[in-house]
Amino acid sequence: MSLAKTKTLMNRIYNFGGFLIGKILRYRSAVVTQNLARSFPLSDYKELSLQHQRFYRNMCRLIVELLLPGRPELILSADLYRTLHQQYRADRQIILLLGHYGNWEILGKLPLQLGLPIQSLYKPQKNRWVDRFLQRRRGQYGLRLLPSQQAAKILLDQTGHPSITLFIADQFPGTANGLAIDFLQQPSYMFMGPERIAKRLDAYVAYIELQAIGNHKWKANLQPICLRATDSPDGHITTSYTRKLEKSIQQDPSWWLWSHKRWK
Repeated sequence: MSLAKTKTLMNRIYNFGGFLIGKILRYRSAVVTQNLARSFPLSDYKELSLQHQRFYRNMCRLIVELLLPGRPELILSADLYRTLHQQYRADRQIILLLGHYGNWEILGKLPLQLGLPIQSLYKPQKNRWVDRFLQRRRGQYGLRLLPSQQAAKILLDQTGHPSITLFIADQFPGTANGLAIDFLQQPSYMFMGPERIAKRLDAYVAYIELQAIGNHKWKANLQPICLRATDSPDGHITTSYTRKLEKSIQQDPSWWLWSHKRWK
């Protein structure tokens, strides 16, 4: 089958799958609608309906890419590759922040692409079959998984040795554990854990943005937040990360995980 025919077929699959998930199964449809409306109060019904449709279409694509991990291609920006190698050679602790935006699972290919050891926080799933499946998928290219409950201790024990750690930090942390900040037009709380760990490690901190650049291709770009976490004012890392993620979402809302109950 030619490349053009394959692309057309996959687009039809994503459109149908998105329709099935969003309109027939109505998976968290009310949550998605409410989150979009509150985040984009100036958008009219037609615009919100389009974003709702695009979100479920993209969800179908991400499911396909999760089930077929060899299919999507990860492309690293030259700046990301160069900077992470420089910081690693300097024996630095490196913390990379990202959100549930785009195909975040594809970053499991970072060890293969960078040729460096990478680790990521991991929240064990209640369903043991789902847990085993995700562990196999996430670790098959060399990504080391750190159980989130033990991650802080493990990272602090690595002091003095270079490490690169991925944090997904856009979930609801609870009012007691987060920084109060406006996010997507709404009063929100953001995780402070990554910032606290970064300061104790005096880490280099950056935001990773994933950009869809074609059928099953993702480009990872690096946006620095601070060279040394101990030099940054309290709240700077968390606030800077929040603004960078917010900008990514505003550029193309359909790639963020709107089905998550982010505001409670």
